Amino acid sequence: MHYIYAENIGNHNVIGMCLIFNKAYIKHVSKLFNFIRGLFESTLLKQSKIIRYNTDGDIEFVSSNLSDDIKSIDYVKALVNSKLDSHNNYFGVSELNTTYNGLHNSETIDGNTANSEIIKLQQKFNKITIEYDRGIEEDSTKKVIQGLQSEILDLNQKIVSQEKIISQLEKTKKQYKQVLFLIFILSCACIGLYFLYVNLNDTQNQLEIANTTISEKESIIVGKNSAISHLSDSVSNLKYNLNREVKAKQKIENSLKSICKYTPFAVTGCEVYSNQFKFDYFCPEGKEVTVTLKAINESNHEIISSSHSITLYEGTGSKTLDFYKRLDMSHYYYVILMYNGHIIAGRRW
Repeated sequence: MHYIYAENIGNHNVIGMCLIFNKAYIKHVSKLFNFIRGLFESTLLKQSKIIRYNTDGDIEFVSSNLSDDIKSIDYVKALVNSKLDSHNNYFGVSELNTTYNGLHNSETIDGNTANSEIIKLQQKFNKITIEYDRGIEEDSTKKVIQGLQSEILDLNQKIVSQEKIISQLEKTKKQYKQVLFLIFILSCACIGLYFLYVNLNDTQNQLEIANTTISEKESIIVGKNSAISHLSDSVSNLKYNLNREVKAKQKIENSLKSICKYTPFAVTGCEVYSNQFKFDYFCPEGKEVTVTLKAINESNHEIISSSHSITLYEGTGSKTLDFYKRLDMSHYYYVILMYNGHIIAGRRW
């Protein structure tokens, strides 16, 4: 039995895996494919093994030829073999007692088809294609957006901190100028006393003291000038760093807007309650949109669907949508938010 899993990762790229079981078949096909899907979408993508995110936020292969990355391939093999060997027949591997003698024909079924039905179809068809709607970007896009939002927040905090430091340095610089002005006045007074005491023979000792004072003040002036020079250099460096932080923030905001080319807005976080779905968003420009909210019962596949017309404002914000029917808290649900037929947010509840 050959079990082949293939997934479209965008930009005309497809990644896949084939597992061959000699004289054996799998009872829990959905578990096997969910494991492989998680291997691609979580482990490999997160660790940048075989596939990774590029600077534009698209998924690409790490190497143009898989044969150039033998270590990653061996790593994937080790994970698959470990799962098959150490989880007490998690996939339901069973002996295949018969050989298929039917016609060479095929059947295409939905990804929600039960495992028992798939096993029955194996007796009639030698090729079965299972189509899944959920793609590799469903869970990861939200994480990318959240990561970008977190970086923007950190950069904003750094900018505020740098501005405070610059303000304090500007105040210190002004204080040093005042000190220099006072020192200049004092130096002028000392020089005036010096010329006065030159004409007085009986004040020679006071003249020497005045000369000593002048020397000390000149040394202080030199030290203050050096300190002001260092402070000016610090202000220049801080302004340069501030400008670089502002550019970095702009670059991240542009990346977030680039993601919104595919949808009018991006969901940055969501919460599910028994009667409501709340989500935070980023929108490059305000507009009216119509979205579809769906809750799929994990046990009986019941779908609770409703459409909502909402107003989105430019920048960040949040919205709360009501389910037309309260969710049964005794069951698990897959709750998804769709726009124009595409899933833009989701959560298991």
